Amino acid sequence: MTVPLAASEETPAVDLHVRVWDGDTSTPIVMLHEGLGSVTQWRSLPADLAETTGRTVIAFDRGGHGSSSPIPAGHDARFMHREAVDVLPRLLAGLDIPRIESPVLVGHSDGASIALIATATGAVSSVSICTIAPHVYVEEVCLEGIRVISHSRDQIVAGLARHHDRPDLVFDRWRDVWLSADFRDWNIEALLPQIVVPVTAVQGDRDEYATDAMLASIDAHVAAARVSFLPDCGHVAHRDQPAAVLAACVAAAEAGG
Repeated sequence: MTVPLAASEETPAVDLHVRVWDGDTSTPIVMLHEGLGSVTQWRSLPADLAETTGRTVIAFDRGGHGSSSPIPAGHDARFMHREAVDVLPRLLAGLDIPRIESPVLVGHSDGASIALIATATGAVSSVSICTIAPHVYVEEVCLEGIRVISHSRDQIVAGLARHHDRPDLVFDRWRDVWLSADFRDWNIEALLPQIVVPVTAVQGDRDEYATDAMLASIDAHVAAARVSFLPDCGHVAHRDQPAAVLAACVAAAEAGG
């Protein structure tokens, strides 16, 4: 389905592509994709999560991703905050799904950071969070990883074309914002103590874009955090270790009631 969002003070008007796996709506699960991600790049995880938990699962393409409107043309250092405090709550309010205002949030990479921000600020009254390879501040290993793959930009864009209407836009604005001088000081650690709901945080032990400092920070700052590393696993954990990631998401759903 397509959910139109009117322009706000923070974001332009956008049509968001949303997919829903129907189930019990007592506590819906909302999934937030990575910086180069889309609904389809979750692979089978949403369907598996819906089948395993019996709950309604919702995934959507952020603006400019997948089949959603190709905006904005670029990102600035506040893009994840806008997604968390403006776009996400307005999208949830526009969905005709019972109890969608109090979901379990599942996020990967940038999407995990958005889930943390949305919950910490109270923009979304989530009951539990599962973060997969989250970022809480900018690490040099992440920047170096982006620099390295930027040399293969055309090849990566060609691969992204299977999932995005504008793969060039998706890649270029993700690369540009992460490597920008303004983004170098992005840091959400100060928000983490405000999260009082359970957080299940997982990360691959060979994550190409993060060190163990990300989970250590969550463990140190979130009272109800449970963190673990997945063996033989890179940044896209639901590709490398799908069963373990599914188990983490199910645990987060159960923790949320």
